[in-house]
Amino acid sequence: MNTTNVRSSKKYWWIPFLSGFIFLLFGIWFLIAPLESFQSLAIVFGIIMFISGILELYIFIKSEKGFMNNLSFLLGGVLNIVLAILLIVNPRTILLIISILIGFWLIFKGGEQIKRAINLRKNKNPVWKRVLTLGILMTVVAAILLWHPEVIGFTIALWTSIAFIMIGVFRIYLALRLKAVK
Repeated sequence: MNTTNVRSSKKYWWIPFLSGFIFLLFGIWFLIAPLESFQSLAIVFGIIMFISGILELYIFIKSEKGFMNNLSFLLGGVLNIVLAILLIVNPRTILLIISILIGFWLIFKGGEQIKRAINLRKNKNPVWKRVLTLGILMTVVAAILLWHPEVIGFTIALWTSIAFIMIGVFRIYLALRLKAVK
């Protein structure tokens, strides 16, 4: 961008400033109320899924009978709508589903590591203790996720908060730099 373009866009410095301020506010909100903000994100995601499901059903209804993926639009639309309603009515459900999936996956992976450690010990490999520790830690994390699914929501909200704050600060900085252009 040349200096003429920068000077002509200087009068709009307040737009990145405003968007940065909004990102900053949402970032702070996510930091202060992580579970509530995660639930809000789940509701927004549910609304998007619902709209997507309606559009897929519309395509199913309007498409020709010989259309190859006709059935996939029907099934995909119905699935999207059902999951969307579940998310909108009970946004904590996504925390439970994600936590259960990750929890059982970690139990499986932890069990693999423990089995690997046993085999390494049989072969007198000195790293077996580290592998066993990793397997046990994975199993403990899995248990925490299965007993406290809100940990996932808190983690997602925390990282989203950090990202939004960084974006907000960066945009405010750019806006002030743009305003200062002579």
